[in-house]
Amino acid sequence: MIKRILVLLICFPFFSNSQSSYNLTLVGSYNWDGEIYDSEGSDIWGWKNPTTGIEYALVGLNLGFSVIDLSSPQNPTEAFFIPGVNSTWRDIKTWGNHAYITTEGGGGLLIVDLTDLTGQTYTYYTNSFDAAHNIYIDENGVAYIFGADVGNGGAIFLDVATDPMNPAYLGEWDDYYIHDGMARGDTMWAGCIYEGEFYAVDVSDKTNPQTLGHHPTPNQFTHNAWISDDGDFLFTTDEQSDSYIGSYNVE
Repeated sequence: MIKRILVLLICFPFFSNSQSSYNLTLVGSYNWDGEIYDSEGSDIWGWKNPTTGIEYALVGLNLGFSVIDLSSPQNPTEAFFIPGVNSTWRDIKTWGNHAYITTEGGGGLLIVDLTDLTGQTYTYYTNSFDAAHNIYIDENGVAYIFGADVGNGGAIFLDVATDPMNPAYLGEWDDYYIHDGMARGDTMWAGCIYEGEFYAVDVSDKTNPQTLGHHPTPNQFTHNAWISDDGDFLFTTDEQSDSYIGSYNVE
């Protein structure tokens, strides 16, 4: 789904003149040119430099990780690019001034210090897994690695707050494969795509997470799960054509 949305955004300039929009105005666009960029995008995230106030787009491409300078939105430029293994999926999240990038292509978790805009300060975490589909970082600086290439591909918990460039393993929940998910407070919400259900997991003790409950989603191919801002409702989607958005009262 994310890939399709990104492709739509990239293609938008070509047909925007002939399409109506609602409260949207195209300000600028960026095209990756050259052989190294001959790839599609899979995810996009954002980061604001706390010193300069400049915003940056963090983009996962098939062939690497790109950081786009948005100081001039009408004319965005690439700050730097870190090449990587060819992979359809790269997912990006941030904690403070660091970006964390997963990929199904292997090589571990890419960790980038965004304050170095030369793109030279980065490392790879490979202690717990080599490849993963997705990542989420909660308000406490705990990274949730989803769909890794170990066990069933559930969730691996990493502390990225204490030492951002050197995460510490905290534990894992590995009952089922998780395609996408998130966490808030002491609860992880997981989209277990092959089970066709979302799972709620108590992660207050990262060394011993406990399943609280689970429920089928409308088309039983659960792509993701996301909790509302007030924590009262959970929303899910299924990765199938013509499927529904599910809404559940979980207060």
